[in-house]
Amino acid sequence: MNRIKQINFEYLTPNKTIEELLVFNDHSEGIFYLYNYKGTSFRLFPSKQKLDDFFDNSSDETLHFQTEETLDNYLNHIQLP
Repeated sequence: MNRIKQINFEYLTPNKTIEELLVFNDHSEGIFYLYNYKGTSFRLFPSKQKLDDFFDNSSDETLHFQTEETLDNYLNHIQLP
């Protein structure tokens, strides 16, 4: 099972944040970016560029979660490179 560590956190507004997450296990690791919208919508991006593209409206390619539990479950079990 993977472990998750928040390595950066930025408030866009009081209810909207960007988090940089390190997801790792004994063999590999990956960095992910999470847009948390009011604690009710979580969009996960595999790179900073994909996050930037989302905010520039040039891409809607995201993984979307409606609860922190489903997001955490996904990250705990994702296959890392």
